[in-house]
Amino acid sequence: MKKDIGLAIQKIVAINQDDFRVTLKYTNGFTAEVDLQQYFNQPRGLAREVLMGGGFSKCFVESGALAWPNGLEFCPDALFRLIKQQAKATVKVT
Repeated sequence: MKKDIGLAIQKIVAINQDDFRVTLKYTNGFTAEVDLQQYFNQPRGLAREVLMGGGFSKCFVESGALAWPNGLEFCPDALFRLIKQQAKATVKVT
């Protein structure tokens, strides 16, 4: 079984600040959108600070992680797993 561990984000392809979604391209070529609403709809701590200045769209890639100027970072491996979970949740069985 192939492991997903050790991935790094190469670049941000698109940012949707209204829905708290970011499209990421990984160093292995994988590109997908991740929904971060669960962290930003009722934010706490660093996520709250990001939104106070309307800063969701100020995200960038730092050392392969998704980051914001205030120090908030999301691990690329964790985001990859979240993307996979969200994809499974949207698959409908008929």
